[in-house]
Amino acid sequence: MVRRIGLANALTLSRFGLSPVFALFFGLAARAGSPLLVTILWVTLLVIEGTDILDGVIARRSDTVSDVGKILDPFADVVSKVTYFACLLAVGVVPLWFLLLVLYREFGIILIRMMLYRDGTALAAGMAGKIKTWLYAITAGWGLLEFSSAILAVELPRWSAPVMIVLLIGTSA
Repeated sequence: MVRRIGLANALTLSRFGLSPVFALFFGLAARAGSPLLVTILWVTLLVIEGTDILDGVIARRSDTVSDVGKILDPFADVVSKVTYFACLLAVGVVPLWFLLLVLYREFGIILIRMMLYRDGTALAAGMAGKIKTWLYAITAGWGLLEFSSAILAVELPRWSAPVMIVLLIGTSA
């Protein structure tokens, strides 16, 4: 039996493919220092985050919310955000402890979701998880802004990314 994926789940799945594309362009931009690569990097980030917004909106409006989507969407969020933070770690914008904290939290939540799913419950993201995801996205965008500013020769305060990290940790604990 062939099962249709649906537009919402297709958008969610696209984030799994776009995350390595982000990492690739980040690495190229870090090496080459090219404004064009920085632009492509920003477009990739915006597409990833845009699909994160659209998949849920489409699923709710078209009444196609599914257990698969409830599992895939938060996992796709984790893959994309961890990709951002690993890239930012590689260029010294975020510290190792921050990435580890994110990983430990996310692995714990994934474990809980897997245990619930085994018992027949597909746990959808709650409001706290959605807020955390947006704070991760804002922090990643701020870090990318700091990374981009060095390549584009734009002066930003060096305290900007650490302030975002502290805000993120303080609100997502």
